[in-house]
Amino acid sequence: MIIDNDELVWTRIISIYPFSKDNSKITHLVKYYKNEFDKEYYIFKYKRTGNNDNIAGTFNDFYWIQVIHQIDFSDNCYIYSQLGNDKNTLKLITSGKKINIAMQEYIKKYELEHHQ
Repeated sequence: MIIDNDELVWTRIISIYPFSKDNSKITHLVKYYKNEFDKEYYIFKYKRTGNNDNIAGTFNDFYWIQVIHQIDFSDNCYIYSQLGNDKNTLKLITSGKKINIAMQEYIKKYELEHHQ
């Protein structure tokens, strides 16, 4: 998947808190790439320590809402999960467009439930 000519734009460590009632967190190393055709993609690398076996492929809406507070996904990007140490062993998780649509629906539903 990663082509040698693709540009690594940035690398970040992000943490999310899947359970609002405690302080346990899930941590991922995220790499953001662009290629010569202006295609964007993010790779979430699973960090083994303290993640409660959560990989990006198992994120629900509550997890993604926390991620989008740290990363602004464009509609044209793709999100992959790196499985293991081989940088070319990736699983397509979703797209930025799907995340953005799901988050808009999640926020509307939340607002309706809490503002009545």
